[in-house]
Amino acid sequence: MREESVGEEQRAGPMPSVAQRAASGALWVLLGFGAYRALGFASSIVLARLLSPADFGLVSFAMILIGAFTLLQDLGVPAAIVYSERDVREVGGTALTINMAAALGLGAATVLVAPTLGGLGGNPDIAPVASALALGLVITSLGSVHGALLTKELAFGRKFLPDVLPLAGSGVSAISLAILGFGAWSLVIGHLVKAVVYSALLWVLSPHRFWPSFRCSTAAELLRYGRHVSLAAVIGFALMNVDYLIVGSALGSLALGLYTMAFVLAGLPSTAISQVVATVAFPAYTQLRNDSAAMMRMFAEVFTLVCALAIPAGLAMFALAPAFVPLLLGEKWVGIVVPLQVLVAFGVLRAVEYSFAPLFKAVGRPDVSWRLSLLRLAVLAPLLVLAVPQGLVAVAMAQVAVAALFVPINGVVLARLVGMPVRRLWQMASAPLAGAAVMALFLAGGRGVAALNGASAQPVGAATLTAVALAAYAVVLCTLNPRLAALGQATCVSILRLRH
Repeated sequence: MREESVGEEQRAGPMPSVAQRAASGALWVLLGFGAYRALGFASSIVLARLLSPADFGLVSFAMILIGAFTLLQDLGVPAAIVYSERDVREVGGTALTINMAAALGLGAATVLVAPTLGGLGGNPDIAPVASALALGLVITSLGSVHGALLTKELAFGRKFLPDVLPLAGSGVSAISLAILGFGAWSLVIGHLVKAVVYSALLWVLSPHRFWPSFRCSTAAELLRYGRHVSLAAVIGFALMNVDYLIVGSALGSLALGLYTMAFVLAGLPSTAISQVVATVAFPAYTQLRNDSAAMMRMFAEVFTLVCALAIPAGLAMFALAPAFVPLLLGEKWVGIVVPLQVLVAFGVLRAVEYSFAPLFKAVGRPDVSWRLSLLRLAVLAPLLVLAVPQGLVAVAMAQVAVAALFVPINGVVLARLVGMPVRRLWQMASAPLAGAAVMALFLAGGRGVAALNGASAQPVGAATLTAVALAAYAVVLCTLNPRLAALGQATCVSILRLRH
């Protein structure tokens, strides 16, 4: 079987390089994330007009537990499949069994602790919502191995539909039910619809079928690596949601709904960019791990691109928020503008930080991520407790302060782990930072000129000023780092060659 397969590949011609497949994969992931974000943004706007902030807050509080369990349910097995040099067909059955068993156990645990969660949130309606959402854990576990296979092979074209269509189904379901008056339950049912469509599409589009089986040696191999990835994901989730828990407990569902919307919107541009990169980078790095020089060259390009895209995206969101939040969401959401603007800085820092994790995993040190995240959580949680009585802006500022401290720490640890000078990271980021300074001057100048201040406070004026500032950023960036333009051109050529 294996010899036959090799022969077929040779007759078909040379295989595309890792860089070419990564470039093509990045395009598909970018398209997928763009469509996903656009659908999610559109759904959020419609649902924000149909539902109250309290409805969002209710589901957000329940999703704290569900989100943590979602990360824990696969025990890091999909990442272990991507990292492993073994054929996924040899480990797929055992991996599926592990994921399904973990999902069933966590679903049962959710039902048991749901009343306690409701008491913690001060709303008994949280308990049935959390219990219903737990069904999604079991449903998504059915497609996890198939998704890992496609990721390992950099087959992101096949993953496009499973990444996009589920959200469309979820949005249609949730909006329809919200119109019918289902309130928070419209969000719950929409979540379950998304899980069903996602797993079903992965089964249909995957080139292989996996059925539950179990081999102890295979399970041990997968869990030795996967446990660190899973632990990093859970601690990372706690790090990203401890503010939700503290805000919801101290200020109630209404404040949590406002904060959640601010947090999500602030991170939309930078997070989308970073997740595109992180999704493709890990499997690409693993295929280059026996050529450390090539792997580090790819990391340098990835990190530079993340900085070059995330920083101006964050500044644009900061500039556009005052004019567009009332326009798109309505006046009832105007209270999120200032917290959103503060959290934009957190979104940019998070995007930069996301570029580190794939390399930690690819060099076989996923444990570094959870150790650093645990230390950061120990610093962040008490600071948030102190900040929350001062309101949502203080909470947002605490998030930014801790991120500004720990993102450089992550960079130093990574540099030492791979034997790279720390100053190299700063050199990669220097051109984007200089461009950002110029962009900020343009934005501040437009606001400072009396004749432009009124116009820039309106949607059209704000969009125009931001476009001019982005153009200035691009000029500075390409002047200081011509390599970025060459890199973009090379990426396009690689994609076109791969397609033909």
